[in-house]
Amino acid sequence: EQVFPVAANIEDHFFLSMEYPKGEKNLTVSALEAGRILVIEDSSNTQYSSPQIIGRFDEKAFISIPLIYGHHKIGAVVVGYNRRRRLAAEKLEQAEQAASQIALAIWNAQQEIQLQRSLREANALSNIALALSQTERVGLNDVLQLIVNSARDLIPNVEQAVIHLIDESGETLVYGAVVGFEDPAGGKRKMRVGEGAAGQAVLSGEALNIGDVLTDPRFLRLDAEPAYRSLMAAPVRSGDRTLGAISVSSGMPFAFSVNDIKLLSQLGIQAAIAIENAHLLESTQQALKEVNALYRINQGLVASLDADELFREVVELLQTNFGYYHVQVYVRDAQTGDFIMREGSGEIGRRLKEKGHRMRAGEGIVGYTAETGEAFFTNNVDEVFFFASNPLLPDTKSELAVPVQIEGEIIGVLDIQQAPPVLLSQRDLRLVSAVAGQLSVALQKANLYAELQAALQVEKAIRDEMVQSERLATMGRLLASVSHELNNPLQAIQNALFLLREEKGISLQGKLDLDIVLSEAERMAAMIERLRSAYRPIQAEDFAPTQLNDIIEDVYALISTHLRHNEIAFEFHPDANLPLIPALANQIRQVTLNLFMNAVEAMSDGGTLKVWTEYLPSSGEALLTVSDTGSGIPPELLPSIFDAFVTNKQRGTGLGLTISYDIIMKHRGRITAENNPDRGSTFKVWLPAHISEAYHER
Repeated sequence: EQVFPVAANIEDHFFLSMEYPKGEKNLTVSALEAGRILVIEDSSNTQYSSPQIIGRFDEKAFISIPLIYGHHKIGAVVVGYNRRRRLAAEKLEQAEQAASQIALAIWNAQQEIQLQRSLREANALSNIALALSQTERVGLNDVLQLIVNSARDLIPNVEQAVIHLIDESGETLVYGAVVGFEDPAGGKRKMRVGEGAAGQAVLSGEALNIGDVLTDPRFLRLDAEPAYRSLMAAPVRSGDRTLGAISVSSGMPFAFSVNDIKLLSQLGIQAAIAIENAHLLESTQQALKEVNALYRINQGLVASLDADELFREVVELLQTNFGYYHVQVYVRDAQTGDFIMREGSGEIGRRLKEKGHRMRAGEGIVGYTAETGEAFFTNNVDEVFFFASNPLLPDTKSELAVPVQIEGEIIGVLDIQQAPPVLLSQRDLRLVSAVAGQLSVALQKANLYAELQAALQVEKAIRDEMVQSERLATMGRLLASVSHELNNPLQAIQNALFLLREEKGISLQGKLDLDIVLSEAERMAAMIERLRSAYRPIQAEDFAPTQLNDIIEDVYALISTHLRHNEIAFEFHPDANLPLIPALANQIRQVTLNLFMNAVEAMSDGGTLKVWTEYLPSSGEALLTVSDTGSGIPPELLPSIFDAFVTNKQRGTGLGLTISYDIIMKHRGRITAENNPDRGSTFKVWLPAHISEAYHER
């Protein structure tokens, strides 16, 4: 587009080199068009040059000698003289011969330069192609840096080179690779698409060459003056998509040619290939990670039926595989409606879980998602007015929350948080939504399993209770029958003993022996009566208001001497607000005595017997707790401790706890036995504090 004349010093006359704008008539162009030497004996004759150009010189005469090699017009030698003069034909012929030699020399030099440049280009493009084939190993940033370095080395006069990439917003250009600049942005704002040479190339999809940044309006002027004069930019395109632009600059005005634009466009294509390769590789790797994560999560969810274990698996896998800043799972509290954090990633997650961190419906992004039932994500939480910041997560900039639903009901929220410079994308939304879907299915399965287990436990308890009740009923009928059969002969024996004691002539020792036999017979009769009363059908009207604390005091008074002899300390912690309970006082006293005596027998080397009473308003029950520091219950006997004839005592029948169990069942209460963590055992008895229709014979 421009012609650059050669400065000459011929016959002591100096010609000043200058630039000729395109389309403006001048001596060089005229000589090349004419194909011969032009002689201007008087500079006032402007038929070969515009007055604006020739008027810039003080010379009075000129000759313009074209430099032509074959069909190639290379340029011209323009000589100026300080005075008007006429040149002889011989001089002109010598000048023409010299011009031919100069043209040949320039042509050869140009070809050599072009050959060297082609070799450099071929070598550079080969290196770029090799790097493109190894993008996975080399890395996108290094490939782009290689391209801008090649642009600076291959294109003449280039001092700086930049690759701009379109960011995720699609509106702004960011720097992908830079060479020759200390601060390519000049400390200023980012360039928007459509601004400056790079922005224009992105918007139009075509390369452009700015000959002078000081005069071309397409150049984006910043506050500081640019350090370059020429600027050339080409789009980085892949198919129909524009990914960015590659730009080069020079301190010389009008520094770049058409061939330079072609080479820059080719480098732009290479940059596009590198970016697409990197994106494809990243996409493939991401897809593999997602498939692997979903597979592992699915396998874990299939194998596990514990909700907490499911949460830990999901949180750990998402945080580890995808590098999220923070991952957490919230579960809805059925009572309050709040969402409680059940699991979180890392040390922060552990601390939040220990604190019982919770969010109300509508509070923060988690609460918003729970309230709307729709997934929500943002890459700038500062712009979300309902965002609730957490001081333990100060770097959160992006957040994604997805509801976990079972049959349309929101039971939890899966929350992902990210820190700069990484942003969340629609791909993250799809991944987390898929994980939340799998989690909801697994939770549904876990809930069904838990419900089934609970139902089985209830069924087993009912079945065990029915078996126990049947055993007790059978034993009760047996004991009632035996006690009835024993009562008649026992009464006859008692009557005979009374009559025998009244006989005369019996010795003193004989009377003493009769008193012992009669006393034992009366004790046996009392025991039989207790058995008959324990298994006698009872009605609601048989129950009377009873103070459980008083019964415990009475039993303690009865066995206090026995406790002292066995070096056993007694501690009683009564509930002062314990209400009266409907009960058969004698039978509850029998249960209490049996529990106390069992505890004493378990503490053969002394110890402490502790008793508590407590009123439970929530269930309307009175709780009696009896704990000892003895040897405890053998583990093999614990499951059947209330069965008949189950005992580890050398003496005794094993009926005491069985009878106590039956008495408590008749009172519509509960009784349990367990070993203490350190030593000894504890029995707990729950008795209803109010009479209801339940107090009828079964």
